[in-house]
Amino acid sequence: MTLTSNGSPGDDAAAEPADERVGVTALERGLAILDVLGHGGGGLALKDLSARVGLSKATVLRLSVSLERFGHLQRDASGHFHLGPALWRLGNVFRQNLDLEQHVRPVLEALVSLTQESASFWVPHGGERMCLYRVNSPRTARSHVEEGEHSPIGKGAGGHIVAYHLGRATPQAGEIEREGVTATLGDRDPDVASVAAAVLGPNREFLGALVLAGILNRFEPHVPDYKSIVKQAAQSLSRQIGGAQPAGEGTRP
Repeated sequence: MTLTSNGSPGDDAAAEPADERVGVTALERGLAILDVLGHGGGGLALKDLSARVGLSKATVLRLSVSLERFGHLQRDASGHFHLGPALWRLGNVFRQNLDLEQHVRPVLEALVSLTQESASFWVPHGGERMCLYRVNSPRTARSHVEEGEHSPIGKGAGGHIVAYHLGRATPQAGEIEREGVTATLGDRDPDVASVAAAVLGPNREFLGALVLAGILNRFEPHVPDYKSIVKQAAQSLSRQIGGAQPAGEGTRP
């Protein structure tokens, strides 16, 4: 399943002329260079950058001229390539204009539509965690929480995700480290099971926990599938808002 913030990509694709969706090869190559540098821990020599992006050194050099001209790329005295200062400015503009709800709520709705269980987004708030956004299951028997409701940190799958990313001890730390997602059965409420994964913003900033929850005896048999679904949804949401979460890895700072 592919989760998007604005409906099915197929609908938009069908409405656009084919030639408008081809893209510009040179532009995509330039963006690929920036993407590779964005995932590195420091500057890259021309040989290494060329190898990682899959382009010849001559092509990288040619594209770098334009990228450097617009401040998106720069080279140091040793000739290593780095991201340029213009990206910092663009990132600040993006963060200032980010409407988190417009990205989160469609993902919650998609999770509920797929699983028929309740989905929510929790953030740290004081010494607890708070339900910022919630879409409840259409079923009569369900895990029910209201937006604005508080819950302990370290209880329930969402609570363990929050605790982990705040650097607090949690018995779920090993699972989160290995899988990037965690599940609990009757932890916060004896009748409720839940699955959660972290949503990360730019610079791996922890934005909140994406949680799927339901009545334990109905939810438990589906935990493996729900872990996969929630993890994928959290990763997709992270990418939408400018962050990233590597598959199969925890992301504690």
